[in-house]
Amino acid sequence: MNERDAEFLQRLRAVFLTEARDHLLAIGTGLVALEKGGSPVERGQHVEAVFRHTHSLKGAARAAGFPRIEKLCQTLEEIFALCKRRGRVLPAGNFDVLHRAFDMVSADVDAGGGTVPNLSPDAIAAMLTQLEAIARGEAAVECEPESLHEPESSAEEAVDQPPAVPDVDTGAVPVPVLVREVTSTVRVQTPRLDRVLLAAEELLTVKQAGAERTEELRLLELRFGLWSKHWLAAQPALRRLRSLVATSDPGTRIELESVTRALEFLEWNYGHQRSLEGDVRAIARSAARDSHFAGKQIDELLDDSKTLRMLPFSALSEALPKLVRDLARDQDKQVDLQISGEDVQLDKRMVELLRDPLVHLVRNALDHGVELPAKRQAAGKPPRATLQVQARLLHGNQISIEIADDGAGLDPQRLRKAALRSGVLGEDAARELNDAQALELAFRSDVSTSPIITEISGRGLGLAIVREQVERLGGRVEVENREPCGARFRILLPQSMAMLRGLFVEACNQVFVLPSAHVERVIQVPRASSKTVGQRETLTIDGQVVALARLHQLLEMPAFQSAADPMTVVLLGAGHQRVALVVDEVLHEGEVLVKRLRRPLVRVRNIAGATVLASGKPVPILNVADLLKSARHTAVQAPVRPEAKEGGRPLAQRVLLAEDSITSRLLLKGILESAGCKVRAVADGIEAFTALRSESFDLLVSDIEMPRLNGFDLTLRIRADHKLADLPVVLVTALSRREDRERGIDVGANAYIAKGSFDQRELLEAVRRLAGARESS
Repeated sequence: MNERDAEFLQRLRAVFLTEARDHLLAIGTGLVALEKGGSPVERGQHVEAVFRHTHSLKGAARAAGFPRIEKLCQTLEEIFALCKRRGRVLPAGNFDVLHRAFDMVSADVDAGGGTVPNLSPDAIAAMLTQLEAIARGEAAVECEPESLHEPESSAEEAVDQPPAVPDVDTGAVPVPVLVREVTSTVRVQTPRLDRVLLAAEELLTVKQAGAERTEELRLLELRFGLWSKHWLAAQPALRRLRSLVATSDPGTRIELESVTRALEFLEWNYGHQRSLEGDVRAIARSAARDSHFAGKQIDELLDDSKTLRMLPFSALSEALPKLVRDLARDQDKQVDLQISGEDVQLDKRMVELLRDPLVHLVRNALDHGVELPAKRQAAGKPPRATLQVQARLLHGNQISIEIADDGAGLDPQRLRKAALRSGVLGEDAARELNDAQALELAFRSDVSTSPIITEISGRGLGLAIVREQVERLGGRVEVENREPCGARFRILLPQSMAMLRGLFVEACNQVFVLPSAHVERVIQVPRASSKTVGQRETLTIDGQVVALARLHQLLEMPAFQSAADPMTVVLLGAGHQRVALVVDEVLHEGEVLVKRLRRPLVRVRNIAGATVLASGKPVPILNVADLLKSARHTAVQAPVRPEAKEGGRPLAQRVLLAEDSITSRLLLKGILESAGCKVRAVADGIEAFTALRSESFDLLVSDIEMPRLNGFDLTLRIRADHKLADLPVVLVTALSRREDRERGIDVGANAYIAKGSFDQRELLEAVRRLAGARESS
């Protein structure tokens, strides 16, 4: 074989490997459908499809020089030809052999025809022996030939006629000259297509620049209007000046020549300015028209370019029938797979990156969710489980992929125990989680409810990988238990990796983009409405307590505290996690072109990518999942106040301490006095309320469980008294349950500190913040 022929053969093999994978996917889907049975017409259609793909695969393997694949496909083709010609129905046991045979073919394709341990000559010979036995009709069940939709003669012709492909002498391997019918499709190398798509995406910056130039011209045109207004206002004075020049004595006219020339220049300048105004107005209109036309053309080009890289959801789901079939048989389970939304289009880059998460979720549903047939019947369910995979296109070019089963569902209590065993959560944190939050533990690394480690599950990594990959694509994954049984996993992500809608916000004079898919709402709230629970600031929104975080703190930017009131808050959500993010200003919302980070900035915490404005200025796109993690690990940071620094003046002038325990009272009193506070201590709530009515205090620190009047009721009385309603209240208590904390916020406490995790710095920080806030107000 000469060098030219060898190069041609190499290209031919590359094309074959791509084509072979398509055939194998179609064959696997057809075998699963054929195994389920159905009407004679449906069986005939499935046999026809599998036969044609096997026949094409055999011919292509022969052309590309893959003898093992050709030999296996030849025998497999004979089996399907007999099923097609004689109406043979294969028993269930035969399908296991057929699937193993195609697994061998798939392994040879993946290896590119190279050495594969499981494809030894003995293994091939053993498989051929089994296939030949099936072809001879052993253990087969006959049915009527006329039940098929094609006559026998056409099937015979299709089998007996080999593909007419003439051989070209290449010296060692016969390489055929492939003659194909000209079709409406063409193969393009992916890198070339990527370059075209990226170039089209870059035109979005041109569109934005054109819109900005148009706006600048419009503003310039408005400036001419302002000039005209001032010119008209000066006309009466100019007319009087001209009248004085015209009526002046002949002796003084010589002195007024400079005034006359100035008036003539003003007249010329007026005409010149009006001419410029007309030119600018005409250019502005032309620019607006051109910008609109160019924007429309760019949008159409972008839409057409994106469709070049779009694939249907079936490209993701076509491998699932065989996967479900094999896993179900390995575990002695019975599962019906239902796939819908196969025509929904996704970015090809996203399809490639979603394949593993989708497989993980399907395997998880089969291993953890679906029960054995006997157990399902004992629970009053049909023995065959149903696994649903659905893709939908939502508003705003969002894609939803749902994987739902009718199995046992997820047990929140088992997840809590698994998290405790692995050390992911402490006992107090586990008790505070509600059931919806406990389900989120399934996505934490090292959390698995499987009692043993198998090749399918038990390591606690699968769902963690799913969340990480989905978040990397700018999406989120949610989980919930279905009614009356089963679990549903839902993946939400943008349809395209290149474009997304984002909310432009500003913090510390820096602009950032928050993906709109994670933005629930934007609100403004008074600064005094924030409460401190533990070491975290919180905000009550629609009756729910949400953690409050400041964007500049999460991004570890230089300390900056805006005095604006009310605060601008962006409510972010991912799954069941929410955070109220304080920003300096919300600018606008728009579509942005995403620039992925490249080496060495492949993974930067809190940053998902960047976009470039028309001015050329780069703007970071924030990673919402990272922001939520950062918010969980960021404690309260009080506004920086010079007078509140260590060694400065007292944190508060007078503090009332209500605590029935002598030991705790002495401890808290000592801590506050060491920080410069003047403290009066009382033993219960009644004494505290009496002291507040008779004396003036800047702040109240109170226990909850006290005789006569507890801390909750004391706070309620304070808030109901118009003279004391604004008094800051800090509750320091041994009650650490989530319900107690929520009640503390409901009654109006400004801070809630649990004694179980007591840190004096936390108390002083709360006192410093509340005292400073009261003084500033």
